[in-house]
Amino acid sequence: MDPTAQFFLEQLEAMGFSRPRASRALHHTHHVGIEPAITWLAEHTDDPELDQPLPEQIETPAFVSGVGCECKVVLVVAQDLHMSPGKLAAQCAHAAVGIYKLMVRQGLPLLAAWEATGEKTVVLATTSSRQLPGYVQSAEALQLPAYLVRDAGRTEVAAGSVTVAAIGGQSEKIDQVTGRLKTF
Repeated sequence: MDPTAQFFLEQLEAMGFSRPRASRALHHTHHVGIEPAITWLAEHTDDPELDQPLPEQIETPAFVSGVGCECKVVLVVAQDLHMSPGKLAAQCAHAAVGIYKLMVRQGLPLLAAWEATGEKTVVLATTSSRQLPGYVQSAEALQLPAYLVRDAGRTEVAAGSVTVAAIGGQSEKIDQVTGRLKTF
């Protein structure tokens, strides 16, 4: 079993879940983490197969064989909005939380791979906020999760302004979208 999957399994067992329950929950949530597994367990308490061990051939997490490469999250910041450092930090935080929640909701095996390899996050710059939706569309065309931050307009920028795009997944695919951008 992959070390990350083993870690998640041990954590769930330490919380009092039986091995069959923990294994089944991790399997159904694609081994993305402990919280999704606990949520799955809470939603499936009446499942008659909950205490049955998984067949051995499906216990290995999908990301072990399916990903096997470096993953990262890229935040693309619009420079034309001239945000203060504090505003920029807040917008990047919104983007990071947004892409993380999206990957958890989608149950993506890439999330576990990203977490297992140090959660590499890179901030890049683009000259115009008008370019951000294009990066998101290009990422989605490559089956990468992408998230766009639109500001509420309470401080420095107009309501609805697109400030940051976040893209997660396999580094080589992300580089196809953002590889020409410079670090912020």
